[in-house]
Amino acid sequence: MSEQEQTIDLRVLLKVLIEHLIPIIIVTVAAAAIGFSLAKFVIPKEYTSEALMYVENSTNKQEDSTLNINDINVAQKLVNTCQIIFKSNKLLGDLSASLNGEYTAEQLNKMIDVSAVNSTEVLKVSVKAGSPESAYRVASKFTELAKVEFIRVIETGSIRDVDPARMPETHTYPSAARFTLIAALIGLVGTYFVFLVIELLDTKVKPEDDLATLYELPVFAEILDFETAGKSGYKYGKYGRYGKYGGYSRYGGYDTAETEKSESGAKNSNEDSGNDVDKIIDEIGSEGVKKGNGKEK
Repeated sequence: MSEQEQTIDLRVLLKVLIEHLIPIIIVTVAAAAIGFSLAKFVIPKEYTSEALMYVENSTNKQEDSTLNINDINVAQKLVNTCQIIFKSNKLLGDLSASLNGEYTAEQLNKMIDVSAVNSTEVLKVSVKAGSPESAYRVASKFTELAKVEFIRVIETGSIRDVDPARMPETHTYPSAARFTLIAALIGLVGTYFVFLVIELLDTKVKPEDDLATLYELPVFAEILDFETAGKSGYKYGKYGRYGKYGGYSRYGGYDTAETEKSESGAKNSNEDSGNDVDKIIDEIGSEGVKKGNGKEK
């Protein structure tokens, strides 16, 4: 693509933005308001309670309590094992029963997330619920049952709390700021894209630069559009109507519409004057005949 073509493309993009700036701004602000309203009043709030647990392998721990690299490696593998064990149907079923059937095992499976923290021996438990109380209650009960299940299944090592579950103070989803920003971007990009497509699909040649670009030939002159001249005078491309303001046009030249209107008015006036003269002559002739008849009598 040549430098000229790149410049023209940028001009088209900028032209679309400038010509439709007001509707683009209106739609963007409206979309942002809709996104904020959805996040604030429509979409259900979601709260998250988190807990951290530390997993270690204590089977081969040395008497001097020095750090053993093998224990660390084993503990990291145990963390991966715990991610599977803690999402088992048995543990989720026990958790559902301990919560008096408030949530099913399937629902709890979607609510609870178990993951390793940066490939360490630390295990992170996240519970999402519709209220802060429910999230905290499920997270607390889950960590209790997870410790029991760890000992039952693995039978070695240990697991303990690093950061117990806490009551969430604010909701984590949806984020009003994020929804507002995303909605505003969608409104901005979507509206601009629509106007850009309309501009690109418009096959009319408007400024003289379009002709020079299409045919790679210079434009020497521009001709007024006489055929489409109407009540408002000559038309000149897309740049307005000449003779719109009476007498001489705004940009120079006689006002065709006003001239035609004046000529038509003068013609009608002459015709009316001729008719009035003929009528007067007829009346005078009629009066003369009447007087002549009177003398003869």
